[in-house]
Amino acid sequence: MKDIEKGQNLEITVNELIEEYSWLIAESSVQSIKKHGKMQTKTKISVKAQLKEKFDSVEYVAGAGRRKAKFTLNNYNGNKEVYERENKGGRPSLDWTNELLVIRELINQEVACNGEQFYKGFTVSQLLNEMLGFDKYTIEAITELEVQIHRIFTSSGNKEDDYYGLKETVNNIVGNHRHIYVAMIEEELSKTNHRISYLDSKRNKIDAEKYEEYLIFKKEVETKIKAENNRLKELKNEYFKAWLNTKDFDIKNEVQLLKEVDNEVQEKFDFKYAYRQFTVFNEIKVEGEGDIDKVRENYFNRIMKNANSSQSKYKQTKEIKYFEKPFYRLVHAGLYVEVMESVFSKLIVESKMIYTVEEDPEAKQRHLDGLERYMAEQRLEQEEFYNQDDFIDIEWILQEQEAQEYMTDKEQEALYNQMVNEYEYEYK
Repeated sequence: MKDIEKGQNLEITVNELIEEYSWLIAESSVQSIKKHGKMQTKTKISVKAQLKEKFDSVEYVAGAGRRKAKFTLNNYNGNKEVYERENKGGRPSLDWTNELLVIRELINQEVACNGEQFYKGFTVSQLLNEMLGFDKYTIEAITELEVQIHRIFTSSGNKEDDYYGLKETVNNIVGNHRHIYVAMIEEELSKTNHRISYLDSKRNKIDAEKYEEYLIFKKEVETKIKAENNRLKELKNEYFKAWLNTKDFDIKNEVQLLKEVDNEVQEKFDFKYAYRQFTVFNEIKVEGEGDIDKVRENYFNRIMKNANSSQSKYKQTKEIKYFEKPFYRLVHAGLYVEVMESVFSKLIVESKMIYTVEEDPEAKQRHLDGLERYMAEQRLEQEEFYNQDDFIDIEWILQEQEAQEYMTDKEQEALYNQMVNEYEYEYK
């Protein structure tokens, strides 16, 4: 067994975890992995929860091709206690029986040569979208609608930035829950007789090794670009606190960062993205009938529980600061839960309705520009995994990086005045 020093980072495979660092997790988890030869869905969730007791951040990277599944663990806190999940008097274990029934039924509908339907295969994301009743297109349309109807956005005078900011906020809370559904789908797919095809953005077949190389390269590029952007954010904040001019800092938003990643991927591989496509040849036995409406209702309730948890972390301010990003502006105004309920009630509760927004050249171009990005995000299964019982607010972490939470009201007012002055100076 290997020991770890406080503050140490680790990158270990699942095999290394159970052979060399088994003291980090419960013995029952170790035995479960050894028994099944892999981490099943429930074990994976439990192991992540256990590791979070000992590390500041935990990332699981699924295996692909010859690459083995691994954990990236940052900043060991020195905790050597054996993890024990507390259930007595706490939250009961979640029942996913209905979700599993619905997943099996959806997979069976996708079985190759089903009737006379010509079959081309499917992705995990496509199955998930069908299960929840919405996709990225729906999020884009409803987000644009929400920006037009809530005064906290209509009064800001920056419709486009608010649209992107609210869309990012919605996608982040969706991402907080996506992992568990993806894991369940992949677990059920593993029980079938299936074929996995690897395709690029041009619909050309690539081999598993090329796909693995693409995943590794894309991750490296994302890490490099985001680290540099975060460094500039921190430097800009230092300049601000020293009352120095921050106008020349080129801080990129999420859309600009993703475009940079795309460009580097395109330059190296001559395609923008790659994805896995499943072809299933046999049906799964389904014992009972699933209720897809109940799946969506449960999903909505979990989303709202997450939203309330996020809102509770912030104190409301006396006035709205329109220079803040939508998430930060919403929680400070005490409107985060209300807006998320408005968004997700349209996405889920009223998912059969069609929402339209006023079409203009800008909106149309934005839709076209986002089309390829949507296809990549829809098909790739690179989502980070989070414990269903532990709500991790990604948006909150991003706001922390900008250091605005540490500002006094006076400093935030000074920042607002500085931004107004820079804007007036630039456009005079």
